[in-house]
Amino acid sequence: MKKVNMDELPIIFQKEGIKAKRIYDKEAAQANVITIEPGYTLPSHVVTVDIFMFVLEGKGSFTVGDERVELTKYELIEGPKDIPHGIENTGDTPLKVLVLKAPRD
Repeated sequence: MKKVNMDELPIIFQKEGIKAKRIYDKEAAQANVITIEPGYTLPSHVVTVDIFMFVLEGKGSFTVGDERVELTKYELIEGPKDIPHGIENTGDTPLKVLVLKAPRD
C-alpha cells in the first residue's frame, strides 16, 4: 500500500497563478491536482488520452471543444482525447481540480 500526502509532493508544473502536482502515476492512469488562482486560466490544450476533471474546491469555467460549462465543488466533466480543453478560475478562491488521464499520457 502506498500513502501519498499532496503537501509533500513536488510541483510538476508552475506558471503565474497555476501549479500542478502529480498524485498518481501508473501506466493505466495518471492523476494530477491543478490549483488555479482567482482570475487565472489554464489555456486550452490537447492530450492524446481521455480525461476527467473533478472540482475539489472553488468554481470555474471549463471548456471542452466548443462547449463551455461552469462547475463547482464535487462536479465533474469529461474531456475526450484529442479535443482541446481549458480551465478558468471564475471564483474568489483558489480552484483545485483533480485531473485523471486514462491511460497515462
